[in-house]
Amino acid sequence: MIRDVETIPLHYSPIDVEEDALAIVHSAKHPMTVLLVRVVTSDGVVGYGESLAYGSLDAVKAIVDKSLRPLLIGEDEEMIEKLWNKLYMATLRYGRRGVAIAAISGVDIALWDIMGKRAGKPIYKLLGGYKKRVRAYITGGYYSPNKDIEGLVKEVTSYIKAGFKAVKIKIGALSIEEDLERLKAVRNAVGDSVLIAVDANNVYTYEEALRMGKKLEELGIWFFEEPIQTDLVELSARLARELNVPIAGYETAFTRWEYLEILRKHAVDIVQVDSMWTGGISEFMKIGILAKTLGYPVIPHYSASGVSLIANLHVAAALGCDWIEFHLRPNDLRDKIFKEPILRENDELVLPERPGLGYEINEEILEDYRIK
Repeated sequence: MIRDVETIPLHYSPIDVEEDALAIVHSAKHPMTVLLVRVVTSDGVVGYGESLAYGSLDAVKAIVDKSLRPLLIGEDEEMIEKLWNKLYMATLRYGRRGVAIAAISGVDIALWDIMGKRAGKPIYKLLGGYKKRVRAYITGGYYSPNKDIEGLVKEVTSYIKAGFKAVKIKIGALSIEEDLERLKAVRNAVGDSVLIAVDANNVYTYEEALRMGKKLEELGIWFFEEPIQTDLVELSARLARELNVPIAGYETAFTRWEYLEILRKHAVDIVQVDSMWTGGISEFMKIGILAKTLGYPVIPHYSASGVSLIANLHVAAALGCDWIEFHLRPNDLRDKIFKEPILRENDELVLPERPGLGYEINEEILEDYRIK
């Protein structure tokens, strides 16, 4: 039975200087704040999960502490689907998207971690297994007052030297012409053999996205992520029809029901999902199976701590995904949050064979970065 549910708010400040277009254009600041959820059973088994906390850490924490925890105490932790539905329906009037689903996400991941530890199996094998490693592309090119085009090129070439063959660059905070200059400089530096994707973080209008998309086609861009506002499903479908560059998204969508609408209307060519965002491992699997049933490739999103990264990796392996998003910018909440180093060989993330998430949390790091 579940004995306790705890929340652990963390903040890694050195990364805050780097921003995407949504942060710059619409003041949607999201410092590297992380909310870990720790679930403890009556016999002492501990599971960890992560909830989306971009600019909403206090709100998500309050929902876990005040709304979800009382519903979970005394429940059978192995009845994950039942508990997901219980939490979803209990928060229905103020949930369905946003911070309530983010809160449920952290709980769900923690329950899967416990399930794996009880079974003595890594989560990806409990989900059916498929791959033991997944190729990673590196997201970089964030805007920073300390980074000009020369700095951007130096950053991206360092990823290629590290063994990666695919990168994603942030766009949308500058004029189309200025961002194209950045992309051309990167393309000239890394050559045609490297895959380059871009991410506009929802800031373009349809007209701007169409204009930029035509230019991206000329550069041979791999995919164009979140070109417009997530809610504009019909317009995203028009973009997907009119552009040859694939439209990727929308990690800012929540649960299978929102993704069903996106897929029904063919609003994307590539489906991006994040377990800390959309309802945890349980919901990610449902969305992934739906997408694969309809013939869409799935590339998991990633942007916060090592806990959500590894949760996404387990689902990516179970779904047979070809790619997963990864970062190399300094982040102790990714690199030091576990006692063991995250397994990587060249550009592939390797699935752990240890039970549950497969990594042991470094409690000292939690104390170092805990928000008091």
